[in-house]
Amino acid sequence: MRTWQRVLLVPVVVSAVAGTVGAVSIHRMTTGKLDHGRVFTATSGPLTVKAGELFSIEVSAYRTAGDIWTVADPAPDSAVVRTVGDEYVRTIGLKDLPGLSALDGAGALGSGGHYYFVFRAAGNPGRTTVTLHVDYRDHEGWTFSGEPERTRRQFTVQVD
Repeated sequence: MRTWQRVLLVPVVVSAVAGTVGAVSIHRMTTGKLDHGRVFTATSGPLTVKAGELFSIEVSAYRTAGDIWTVADPAPDSAVVRTVGDEYVRTIGLKDLPGLSALDGAGALGSGGHYYFVFRAAGNPGRTTVTLHVDYRDHEGWTFSGEPERTRRQFTVQVD
């Protein structure tokens, strides 16, 4: 192999390795560890699932701005659905890259992410309510368009 070919080969190999490492890193950051089952993304409303089915409720959020969603009291009836877990999964976009966050005027908020609240329907038919809530925004008295959907979301889960 000629010297000039070796000189060109080194940056190509380094770029390929860096690209692969970057892609794997982004994939790990944007993929949750929990199995989400069937994902519901509605703002609020009725959800129908089968007995024993794994399902989740997805809520968009900007965690860096205080959007920390939780299941509000009262907890859903455990005879109808059982809580499996919850997790926050980041969304990676152009505005998350250094120097590009000003593209949308959001500054440090970036692309945000999604909370997944994962449940398993019990073995018997029934109905319960799941209420999700952003406590921080209510306590701070912040107002946003779309209130109260921005701070509280309520779902009626019907297990058939």
